[in-house]
Amino acid sequence: MPYRTRIRNVVISVTYEGLEFNLERLARILKGKGTRYDPEIFPGMSYKSTDPAASFLIFESGKMNCVGANSLKNANLAIKKLTKKLRGAGIKIRSEPKVKVQNIVATTNFGTELDLEEIATKFENTEYEPEVFPGLVFRLDEPNVVILLFTTGEGVCVGAKSKRQIRTAFARIAKILGLAG
Repeated sequence: MPYRTRIRNVVISVTYEGLEFNLERLARILKGKGTRYDPEIFPGMSYKSTDPAASFLIFESGKMNCVGANSLKNANLAIKKLTKKLRGAGIKIRSEPKVKVQNIVATTNFGTELDLEEIATKFENTEYEPEVFPGLVFRLDEPNVVILLFTTGEGVCVGAKSKRQIRTAFARIAKILGLAG
């Protein structure tokens, strides 16, 4: 595909089997500017790692969500570093955490302006309400993702689980819209 794609956000669920976190203790272990735990406001703890950049929502159940990484590699590295830090603080983590990609958000530019009104009238699997949102929502069945299109030619892929799905989705949209060369 001739369009350059860029991953903007990766969301991964993380499960530490057979482990429950004491969030008060964990907040003390991970203390710092990037740690926040206020159980009266939110039942989990938030933690930000800086190298690589990622944010975590950590729950007593031993589950976490890792968000904000700009690649699968960086998300997995952030999870690995946090796991090592927890082990180093004496938390008994018996096995590697189970990770599952929930969502990858990526962008591309198709290199031409798009007539969203025309696209909305041509295709049934679209939604376009410019008074509510400036982009057109284009739902694909295969892969099962949503592509947001903007008049500038920008495209945003939401709901992908792999880089391959992102490439396939952008290539399909380009072909459907007659943009593929």
